[in-house]
Amino acid sequence: MSSGAAVYPDAEAARILAQPRRRARGRVSAAKSLSSIMLATVVLLILVVIVGMVLGAWRFTVIDTGSMRPTLNPGDVGVLTSERMADLRRGQIVAFHPPGEPRLTVVHRVFSIQRTHDGVVIQTKGDANNATDPWRARLVGNTIWRVSVKASKIGYLVAWSQQRPVRLGLLIAIVTLVVSMLLGWIWRPTPD
Repeated sequence: MSSGAAVYPDAEAARILAQPRRRARGRVSAAKSLSSIMLATVVLLILVVIVGMVLGAWRFTVIDTGSMRPTLNPGDVGVLTSERMADLRRGQIVAFHPPGEPRLTVVHRVFSIQRTHDGVVIQTKGDANNATDPWRARLVGNTIWRVSVKASKIGYLVAWSQQRPVRLGLLIAIVTLVVSMLLGWIWRPTPD
């Protein structure tokens, strides 16, 4: 069998021109930039939430029961903000510890308020409950935590993330992501 050059003596060798790699480099660069911006945004959001909690600007509570339906459903996260006790009004949704239960936080609507020389005593009721709560809570201090915003269904994610294997997996994923981004930044190729 003869080679192709012998069959076509006047033909030049075919040249295959390489496509410029600028498009591929541009896409990779855009993807890296986008991932860096997303990581920075998530880190900044986490820092803002933590600083706000440390400074006492807000707190979060996961709604566990259906006693506040339809306003707050199980799985919702209530964002609690501090409010002066003097501004407390009937109908507001507040978070408090019922008498004798320092580890339990209840989120219910204020049904009645009694202001005495010893402080403020409230009676509360869940929106879905037929009767008021059996206790009267004495509020201590000058502020009360009031539900100002809710985040629907985020509580399920919070509860899931509290499991030990999930927390370990999230920690490993975050550390791996940060280390790989740092190594990619350190070992990035120099521009031509």
